[in-house]
Amino acid sequence: MDFPYLCYVEALPLKPLRLRLLALLAPLLPLSTQAAGLTDPVLVSQVVERYADNIYYNAKASGMAMVVIDANQRAFTSRGVTRPGSGVRPQKDSLIRIASLTKLMTSEVMVKLSEQGRLNLNDPLSKYAPPGRHVPMMDGQRITLMNLATHTSGLPREQPGGAANRPVFIWPTYSQRWNWLNNNNLTSPPGSVASYSNLAFDLLGDALAVAGGKPYPALFQQLITRPLGMKDTTYTPSPDQCKRLMIPAKSPSPCNNTLAAIGSGGVYSTPDDMGRWMQQFLSSDVHARSGQADRLQTLIYQRAQLTRVIGMDVPGRADALGMGWVYMEPKGGRPGILQKTGGGGGFITYMAMVPQYSVGAFIVVARSPESRFTPMSDGINNMLTELIGNTPDSASMAMSIMEAE
Repeated sequence: MDFPYLCYVEALPLKPLRLRLLALLAPLLPLSTQAAGLTDPVLVSQVVERYADNIYYNAKASGMAMVVIDANQRAFTSRGVTRPGSGVRPQKDSLIRIASLTKLMTSEVMVKLSEQGRLNLNDPLSKYAPPGRHVPMMDGQRITLMNLATHTSGLPREQPGGAANRPVFIWPTYSQRWNWLNNNNLTSPPGSVASYSNLAFDLLGDALAVAGGKPYPALFQQLITRPLGMKDTTYTPSPDQCKRLMIPAKSPSPCNNTLAAIGSGGVYSTPDDMGRWMQQFLSSDVHARSGQADRLQTLIYQRAQLTRVIGMDVPGRADALGMGWVYMEPKGGRPGILQKTGGGGGFITYMAMVPQYSVGAFIVVARSPESRFTPMSDGINNMLTELIGNTPDSASMAMSIMEAE
C-alpha cells in the first residue's frame, strides 16, 4: 500500500555516553562496526519510519503526524493527508487539536503558580470559587486543586446536559459549570477514587485564573507558550491558523475558539510546537531537562492507594497517577512509561516518554471511520522500547512484545 509521507530528521551530535563509549572501544572494533557507529544519528529516523508505517496502517488514520525525540535526535514524520481529497501531507505547522493533552499544560500552569507563591497545591477549590458559589464536599473531604489535577475530585467525567452533536470544546462555559456545581453532589469522597474528569480540569483552569490574577489565556501564554516559542498553540486560532487545521475524515468540528474547555481539552497546536513542549522533559547536549520537570511529573497516587480507578487504563494499566500524567510500570520487556492520551473533534493524540533515557514521542491521528486507538498507543510504546537501546537487541525485544499481544 502506498501512502504519502513526509519526514524531517534533526541529527545533532551523538548521545554523550555513546560518544565516550565509541571513543574507548573504537580501536578494538572491526572497521565495519566503527562505520555502523558513525551512522548512528540516522538510525532514529529509520526506526521512526518503520513504526510510522505500521501505526498508520493499523490505526486506520486519514492523516497522521509524529514527533520523536531520542536525546540529541529529533525526527518528524507524517502520513496521509491534511484533509480528505487534498493530497497534501501533514506538515510541522499543520494545526491540530491536542485534546486532553491540554491537561498536562493546565497542570504545568498550576505548578508554576505554586512556585511563584500564588497558590498551594492543596488549596481547596472553594478558595477560588465565584462569590456565593457552593463547592460540594463528601465525608468531610473538600475538593483540592490537587484532587482536580489527579482526577480524584469525585466529579463526573462530563457535566450532564448540553446540546446533542454540538462542536467540541465549547460547552460547558464558565457560568454553566459553576451553576451546575452549586447544585450537585460528589460521587465519591475526594482522594479516594480516581475517575477521569474533564469537568474537574475546566474548574481547575478557572481557579488558576483567580490565583494568577489574570485571564487564563494570558497565564497560558506567559507561562507555557511564549517561553518555548510555541507560536501556534492557542485557544483562539486566527483565520490563517484555521486554514492549516487538519480535517479528519470522521467527526470533524469547526475551527472555533475553545475557551470553554480551558483546562480540559481546548488547546490547538502543531506537531512542531508539541515537539518544543515535549523537549523540556528530555535531556540532550543542547537542551537540559527543565528544572521543573521532576515536579511536573511527580507521581501523586499509587493505584493501590485508591479504591477504584475509572477511565484511566486506555493505553495500558495505570499503575500511578500524577498531575495529568499517567505512569505504566515496566511490563513484559517494556520500560516504565509516562503517558497521556487525548481525543476529540476527530483527533486522537498520545504523548509517551521514558525521561531517564531521554526518549519521547508525540503522535496525532486524524480519524477515519475505521480508526482505532490501541494500535497507535501500542506502536508508540513499542517504538520507545526499541529506541531506549537503539540496538538490534532492542528491536528484537520490541518485536517479541508485538508478537505476544
